[in-house]
Amino acid sequence: MQVFRVSPSHEVSARYLDNRRLSKQVLELYQILRVNLSLLELLDTNTRYRHHPIVNHIYNNGYPYITDTFRFLMACDEEHQRRGGKRSPQFREDLEALKQLIADHSHVGLWSDDPLPPFYVFGEDKIYGNAAYDLYVQLLNDKWKNDTIAPRCGVRLRTD
Repeated sequence: MQVFRVSPSHEVSARYLDNRRLSKQVLELYQILRVNLSLLELLDTNTRYRHHPIVNHIYNNGYPYITDTFRFLMACDEEHQRRGGKRSPQFREDLEALKQLIADHSHVGLWSDDPLPPFYVFGEDKIYGNAAYDLYVQLLNDKWKNDTIAPRCGVRLRTD
């Protein structure tokens, strides 16, 4: 589980990802948010990822970065759709329900509205701060070099 942020800008980070990782990033951010909202007792869902370093980072000792993590999710989803990516109608409904749940509780003070601090985690490495952005650029470039399936980054612009 990763949150590939190569920049403080969510849009820049989303556009940097290849299609496969971008699609997966949408799903992982969705899962991370649901786990965090469950830990706040706003959802009843599986919390088995509770102890994953990236989930803990976003959870922020009980004051999670829900707002900015959701913004990153939406930036990734918009980029995924811009490239012609598809999601099931059920996932679209689930995403809308998540958006509504967050909106309904956004002014209660259950989470931080601060930007999600940069955090790099890979294997045993855990790096906080702006160096995380460059480390994710390096990690993604290394992954692309070693992928057995060539990364696709093509864009099929929507005409709707």
